[in-house]
Amino acid sequence: MSATAVTVRVPATSANLGAGFDCLGLALDMFASVTVTFCEAEQPPTEDVGEKMVISAVRHAYQRLGKPMPGVRARYQVAIPLGRGLGASAVARVAGLLAVNEFERQPFDEQALLDMASELEGHGDNACPALFGGLQVCVQGADGHYVRAAARFPADAHIALLIPDHSMPTKEARKALPDVYSKADTVHNIGRAALFVAAMASGRLELLAEATDDRVHQRQRASLFPPLFDIFAAARAAGAYAAWLSGAGSSVAAICPEEPARAVANAMLATAKAAGYDGRALVTRIAREGATVSRVELVEA
Repeated sequence: MSATAVTVRVPATSANLGAGFDCLGLALDMFASVTVTFCEAEQPPTEDVGEKMVISAVRHAYQRLGKPMPGVRARYQVAIPLGRGLGASAVARVAGLLAVNEFERQPFDEQALLDMASELEGHGDNACPALFGGLQVCVQGADGHYVRAAARFPADAHIALLIPDHSMPTKEARKALPDVYSKADTVHNIGRAALFVAAMASGRLELLAEATDDRVHQRQRASLFPPLFDIFAAARAAGAYAAWLSGAGSSVAAICPEEPARAVANAMLATAKAAGYDGRALVTRIAREGATVSRVELVEA
């Protein structure tokens, strides 16, 4: 019995970007490959967390179409660890949605895909750049649909990443946040989120240290990752413009020129290790390209 396998290529992401809580995100030049196979026969359940999220997104898309879901299996070939703030769940969900859209001959437009991916994620800060690439501002409108705008960014900006072995699941990281914020903290973050977008668009990267000064989530989440602010300081001392907790953590991203990028990554890793947290460090860039269907093939079920 033949089946159709759809392979989707999706970038990792970094969200929040300091003060842009739940609304700012960028795509990283680190791509995952997810293959979704559609066939007639019902498939056995998987125990892989990533594959479960892919299949959940497929199911969501078929519910939106009002059609029964065919037999589905997923292969989640991802070097993006879960619970590290690099958009691994958005990768899985975007891949599942795009695979259905390809298999069913494009019933969903970009708006529908963004809405579904953001609904599954709970917000659009990772889903949006995973879909469309680049630096994105994404908010939920009054009508429930998600609104996005791509922002300009310097093509030569590099992103140094610290990826700790220490996991910070999003649910746990959100529990660290208060239900209510003061007017002063709210105004502080609104201004700095706007400054981040303006600084990136104008190439004024020296403003990013101020633009990433957050009062809404990073100080609160530092209780789950105590060396966080020491890591920020080490990144800036090594030549980064700014550093932030990537998504809900535990990864830390730093934006920097090309020349000191490796030194920035190594400085963050050394600081984490000195505090008892192992991991790895790497250097990447902002990806201009978002998710794409890279291959469709007939296979044996």
